[in-house]
Amino acid sequence: MKTFRKTIYLSIVCLAMVFVSCSSDDDNNDDGGGGNNGGGEYFTAKVNGADFAASTDFATLIGGVKSTANGINILTGQGSTNSGNFINFSIFEYNGPGTYATGDSIQSVNGINYGELVNQTTVNMWSSNLGSAAAGVNPGSITITVDADGIIEGTFSFDGYNGADMSTKNITNGSFKYEVD
Repeated sequence: MKTFRKTIYLSIVCLAMVFVSCSSDDDNNDDGGGGNNGGGEYFTAKVNGADFAASTDFATLIGGVKSTANGINILTGQGSTNSGNFINFSIFEYNGPGTYATGDSIQSVNGINYGELVNQTTVNMWSSNLGSAAAGVNPGSITITVDADGIIEGTFSFDGYNGADMSTKNITNGSFKYEVD
């Protein structure tokens, strides 16, 4: 139970960091010599076949954090739309480029979520985490392909599970690129 509490605590801390972090990139898609392959930040996917693309407005709703908590390296990332829908992830024991599983066992603390803002106080969320593993939902994966010069880039896919109504959403063709704070 102690491990479970630590896992939940770390998940909440990571999600909080993702929600409050912002990138300094204004997303005007110029390279500016920063070595980010000539493009700006993005967070895109297909949600049950429909396009999801995080906003690239000046307010920049794309970003993430690399941090260490209790000796554990953590990578988080998030992209949000202007209407409040979002995809975010947390990778615990992050050790650079590679593939990280989500929702593959109830001991796995890595997670990825898709959320839809219903109103100012209600969010419907579909997750690939230890809870979706317990529900028998197919695991997901996050592949980090670039971690250099403050840029994180990669791909993801997952089946998200909503415990409130026991529904699932299939998130495919996910890709992202953002600056870490």
